[in-house]
Amino acid sequence: MTVGGEELAALSAQLEKKSPRDRLAWAVERWGRDLLFTSSFGAGSGVLLHLWSEVARELPIVFLDTGFLFPETLAYRDQLQERLGLTVEVVRPAAAREAFLKEYGSNVYDTDPDFCCQHNKVDPLLPYFARMRGWVSGLRRDQSSARKDTPILLPTEEGPVKIHPLATMTAAEAKAHLAEHRIPEHPLVARRFLSIGCAPCTQAVAEGEDERAGRWAGKGKTECGLHTVLKPAGRTS
Repeated sequence: MTVGGEELAALSAQLEKKSPRDRLAWAVERWGRDLLFTSSFGAGSGVLLHLWSEVARELPIVFLDTGFLFPETLAYRDQLQERLGLTVEVVRPAAAREAFLKEYGSNVYDTDPDFCCQHNKVDPLLPYFARMRGWVSGLRRDQSSARKDTPILLPTEEGPVKIHPLATMTAAEAKAHLAEHRIPEHPLVARRFLSIGCAPCTQAVAEGEDERAGRWAGKGKTECGLHTVLKPAGRTS
């Protein structure tokens, strides 16, 4: 079923009043196996992964292993996969880390981080974007100024509708959810890594900084490209 812009706007407004769990359940009912869920298994990922285990455990979670992730991230993925009974589909770039660095330079993530992200994060997921009708993501409005207007539903040009079940959730609420359901947090959060991606481009943040201030610090870059490669077809909030 094709979803029109006016219908999406109305649905997004209705979902604004629902809980994150109800938003996710709605998306699963609407799109079923045509619904893509990607997770970085990073800081705060446990909230959406827990909700997914309750409403869509039979559907896979796509995990992008760039080859540059922290060992703690891989261990956390394995821990939550077993604890929550998740089905994880691992996707990797066309060129492995060693081959990629040999061809483009051992510090390409410093000299050209946009290119590095495009090859290692965006390109591997393009086939999914082409065939899926919905895409669940854990973006929250309070994560950074760039995400403060994140809608519940966002139509994209020639791509899946983006669904953000946690958009209205705060960092404090996310932390409380993990505690209530006894879901462990990513081990690096204790060291103030509050947004966790590839190891070379992630660092701890200071008190008072945005969660994502430690990503590509000093490079004028705020997103890897996964959430900007699909152009919005219109705002729904």
